[in-house]
Amino acid sequence: MKKKRIKSKNKDIGFISSNGICIDGDILMNCEREHNSGSFLWFQILLTFVATICTAFMAVSFLDMEIYKTTIIYYSAMLSLVFGLMKSSHKIIKFSALGVMILHVIYLMSRISTIKYGLFVVIDRYLSRANQPNSTLGVQLSGISTIDYPYLASNFFVFFITLICLGAAAACLYRIDFPLLFIITFPVFELGMYWGWEPSMWTVIGLFVCWVTVLALHIINHTTNKAGRKNTFAVHERKRTFYFTSEKQKACFYNVFMKFTAILSSLVLVVIMLFSAITGFTRPESFAKYRHNISTAVSNFSLTDLRNAFSDYDGGFDLFGIKTVGGTNGGVLGKTAGISFNGSTALKVVTPKFSNTLYLRGYVAGVYNDNSWTPVDVNGNEDTFSNDFEQGKIWVQDLDYDLIQRKYADLTPAQISVSVLGASKKFVYAPYASLYSSDGNTDDKKMRPTTESYVKLSSTKYSLYYFDPSLIEERLEALPEAIATEVPALSVNKDRGVDAYSEFVHQKYMDVSKSDELDKAYKEILNEYLGVDIYHKGDWTYEEISTAIRNYFSDNFTYTLEPGVTPKGEDFIDYFLGTQKEGYCSYFATAGAELLRMFGYPSRYVEGYVVLNSQLGEPEDDSTYEVSVKDKCAHAWAEVFIDNAGWYPAEFTPGYDNDNPNLTQQEKDPKEVTTTKSTESKPTTTTQNGGQGGTTSVVTKKPANSSKASTTKKTNSASNGHGAGVMSGTGKNFASSSTSENNSSHGSFVGIFITLGGLLLIGFGVVVHRDVKVKKMRSELSNGDNRSRTVAVYRYMLKYLKLIGIADSRNITDLQLCDRLTEKCQEMQINDFSHMIKYIGELAVKAEMSNSVISDEELETALSYFEIVKDKIVLPKLSGAKLLNAKFVYCLY
Repeated sequence: MKKKRIKSKNKDIGFISSNGICIDGDILMNCEREHNSGSFLWFQILLTFVATICTAFMAVSFLDMEIYKTTIIYYSAMLSLVFGLMKSSHKIIKFSALGVMILHVIYLMSRISTIKYGLFVVIDRYLSRANQPNSTLGVQLSGISTIDYPYLASNFFVFFITLICLGAAAACLYRIDFPLLFIITFPVFELGMYWGWEPSMWTVIGLFVCWVTVLALHIINHTTNKAGRKNTFAVHERKRTFYFTSEKQKACFYNVFMKFTAILSSLVLVVIMLFSAITGFTRPESFAKYRHNISTAVSNFSLTDLRNAFSDYDGGFDLFGIKTVGGTNGGVLGKTAGISFNGSTALKVVTPKFSNTLYLRGYVAGVYNDNSWTPVDVNGNEDTFSNDFEQGKIWVQDLDYDLIQRKYADLTPAQISVSVLGASKKFVYAPYASLYSSDGNTDDKKMRPTTESYVKLSSTKYSLYYFDPSLIEERLEALPEAIATEVPALSVNKDRGVDAYSEFVHQKYMDVSKSDELDKAYKEILNEYLGVDIYHKGDWTYEEISTAIRNYFSDNFTYTLEPGVTPKGEDFIDYFLGTQKEGYCSYFATAGAELLRMFGYPSRYVEGYVVLNSQLGEPEDDSTYEVSVKDKCAHAWAEVFIDNAGWYPAEFTPGYDNDNPNLTQQEKDPKEVTTTKSTESKPTTTTQNGGQGGTTSVVTKKPANSSKASTTKKTNSASNGHGAGVMSGTGKNFASSSTSENNSSHGSFVGIFITLGGLLLIGFGVVVHRDVKVKKMRSELSNGDNRSRTVAVYRYMLKYLKLIGIADSRNITDLQLCDRLTEKCQEMQINDFSHMIKYIGELAVKAEMSNSVISDEELETALSYFEIVKDKIVLPKLSGAKLLNAKFVYCLY
């Protein structure tokens, strides 16, 4: 029969090997002075605090805003202390810390709404600094004053610090776990370093020291834990390795090792920085370039690009019933109830001054089918123009630029530079009459045209030459005649390509959707706005036709950002023109393009961005203007093809006549100086929120043949984006901007006051607990028979001696313990009282273990010795924190 092997056991008091031999005690640490384990917990708490506060302030340094620093410091310190004290072996300390934590959790729960909006603010500020599109959740900030941002963000950081401190405490206090600490803290470091932002140096040093210290402790702890599950240091039979058997001895060693590692790692960093400062060493540019390339690749590989790989759709996700991208949706119509804006920056544009609204064309489509616009599909047989344009060294998209240049040889083109940030990374956004084929990029970064419609984006930064059509003397409708008669024969290929392309356009962009409501609209425009029953194209100019269509929409339809979803089975155009009678730009662009075709003009659907000339602000030194094109500038419009002139925008959306109803007055004209802060930003019945303060117009029916629609305002309750409004879905209001700053300055201290109030209550409970425990001790020493009183004297004497370090935790008899305590007294040069300790111990053993009677004289002697131990031995050695500990933790005084 095979002999069953007895597994080794490892306990705190010793190591029991497989042969039954118990190895008790620890190997001696050869140190010049004795080290204790008492301060190890405090170093763990300190490590937790440093990791928490460095992570929090590092996150703050990545935000372009002010956060209440006192709040961060207070909660980092308070939570680190609370998590540490919850590990205490003293119940009163543990439950007091637990009480503070419960109060803190209650406070967080009471501030959950504010914390949520603080998260939105933090995301908004982070992405704004990174020049990235703002989060979908950023739309929730509409109606909240920027003055409230520090207050909201500080509330979120209280929650953030709680999470970080919880993870740090788990890694530094309850476990020695470097991977956990690294997982909790490193992502914050990388959030900034990903964009090349440098955090505060002291936060980097502090976090690095924490990482190295915990890693060193973790390595040792992992290695030595092989000897047993709980105790680390014990005899390992096979490897003949010696370890400590006691958790206390382990803590003593860790106490020394932690200090050494922290100091050493700090010195290493200091030496590195001094070396860099003295030698002038800097990080190689190749490293920065390599990191930049990685960041660019990751940044460009977005969900948007992934979607674009499968379809032409780029309008953002439809989350919470709100469109994530304002104004444009890749030609998809009627799928969402509405759109909103989150204030993100879509484009950065640098351009000379222009006269009228600048249309930046992006997505272009010419086929309407199944409630969506898709680009025209060009097959090989139909493409009779591309080769001619290529031989003339231009693209078909350069047509309008080329014609103007050939007509006006002395006209100098302007140059525009565009950085695509939050807009779709699929399309080039360019003004009309742009020279796409010369974009300033080379190789794989050069933009790529399709055979027809839009131009594909290859680099998020590009420059284009373009002509401002407003600088041309002739009106748009006069351009064809002028160009047709005066264009010099510079390129037969290009001229032939122009003719072929014009023929192609008239074939592909004249199909009209079958719609009864579209027919009714066409007839109404003829009868009421043109005053005829039968239309002859030669009798009317394009300007007269487009004006009639524009007036028809203005008189009969409402512009709104929330028109509702087109019902299933309904045609978008039919439902919009016949039933809905309201919509945003995509609605009017769709119907307008179809009506232009019915009047004999090739037209198509376009999405992009519009920039008002008033948005230019102040010029730069070289007379150029830099404009941050926000998502509220996203727009859709129709464009018309004029023979021998090319494509030009056709605007039919009410409110967009050299204007943008979604912009506030300050956004329309940044040069306008606001002298006083708005204090009247309450919800009104005259504006509709366009995400952040935009207004939408509604029109009333005017008599037939009216040339200009009168407008009123649509009723809605939303706040101006620069005032303090009602936060969506919270049921709470923030103060107006005139008072919110004052409220914000006090708001962050609410949690501190609650915590301090809780500490006062806990302090009161501690005092009451002490009184109860002291009365209980006096009762046990004064009441009862002599036997029980003698045992109580012995038990409390041990507690008093423990206050000054005279104790032994080994599993030994009481008489052995008394001998050991007597030896410790002699070591501490307490010789005159050692016999008293031994007397009380022997008398307690007699009372507990025998039937002998304890006389009154013996008890009185024990009590007198007890008072001497209490007042003459222990009390003189207690001062400051030790005395407070004796009074309120052990409850012995």
